[in-house]
Amino acid sequence: MRSADWPAPAGAGAGEPGGPGGQGRGALDGLRVLDLSRVLAGPYATMVLADLGADVLKIERPGVGDDTRRWGPPFRGDDAAYFLSVNRGRRSVALDLTRPDHQRVLARLVGAADVVVENFLPKHLERFGLDPAAALAERPELVWASIRGAGGDGPDAESPGYDAMVQARSGLMSITGARGGEPTKVGVAVGDVVTGLHTAIAILAALRHRDATGQGQHVEVPLLESTIALLVNQAGNYLIGGRVPVPLGNHHPNISPYGAYACADTLLMIGVGNDAQFAKLCQVLELPELVGDERFAGNRDRVEHADALTAAIEERLAGDSAEAWRKRLGAAGVPVAPVNSLDRVFADDHVRAVGLVAEVDHPTGALPQVRSPVRMSATPPTVGLPPPLLGEHTRPVLAALGYDPAEIAALTSDPPDEGA
Repeated sequence: MRSADWPAPAGAGAGEPGGPGGQGRGALDGLRVLDLSRVLAGPYATMVLADLGADVLKIERPGVGDDTRRWGPPFRGDDAAYFLSVNRGRRSVALDLTRPDHQRVLARLVGAADVVVENFLPKHLERFGLDPAAALAERPELVWASIRGAGGDGPDAESPGYDAMVQARSGLMSITGARGGEPTKVGVAVGDVVTGLHTAIAILAALRHRDATGQGQHVEVPLLESTIALLVNQAGNYLIGGRVPVPLGNHHPNISPYGAYACADTLLMIGVGNDAQFAKLCQVLELPELVGDERFAGNRDRVEHADALTAAIEERLAGDSAEAWRKRLGAAGVPVAPVNSLDRVFADDHVRAVGLVAEVDHPTGALPQVRSPVRMSATPPTVGLPPPLLGEHTRPVLAALGYDPAEIAALTSDPPDEGA
């Protein structure tokens, strides 16, 4: 199938200003991404690509769609906020991949895509008529990205991946939570998010290789391994230092003072990364004796005596509010921040000034979205198409593929009752 057969959005072709991204050309303008994934890691990866200008087609099960459409409340219309937060910038095509006629539609789309993203269990690929190796043999320029629960050469390659279980298995939960408390998962599905970011990065690297050689490749990004990679310094603390890390609440295992400290009213986050900042902290707190204390002479010493240092700092902080100390410490150049709830985050002067929240038109009305944090001087990311309704683009996509009205009617009808 010729790549020109990729179904461009109505009113604009892929690669034209006002096309898939909705606001002119992006860095990935003209890139065609077929998104067979669902839940979070895959949709997050394809949202990153969409924000950068890629034309993304999302394939969903008719009448059901992505599981996250029902993960609420809250809802806007029929869709949960969860779904709406990670599925902008794409069109939705409803295909039942157990139907042979729908598999043939999918094969045409695979044949026209630059990138395919899926997170099926390997054993389900054949059932749906999908075979990365065969697709690459037919079209060597294709980039096929598979998101897995665990890497394909390990004993758990066929196991499903769920963020909460991966946070537990990866060790992330064992270092998260209050000191001496029970292991705690992070408040968002951070394993899924970091896997989505790794997937987007790997896809871009594979495309760079394709640009240089003409050859695509199969990319695999496992959820478990991605989350273990997220441990960075804590993994190093064990692998190099030999000690099993434990939860330290809001404090840092390798830097002190660095954490959330109690003031008269609430907590204040303070981060001291070097001796000069420690001296500034002590000056503002009017605790000059701490600078000359050999227990706190350098970071290594401060980490070894972190409890005593925390007690001395909090005794002084108890004399005033977190906001008062934030202003004094910030003016002195000590890294400091309030511990905000989300209502305060989105009311923050800086967050508002940079326009981090954008709105897109949606059938339910203006829909807020947290836009890409990336800034690019020539091809900035944009918040383009809104999150689609389930199957919203099935008929126009089929028509753009060349199906006639009768064929479209047959493809969008329920399959005949096999018992009839």
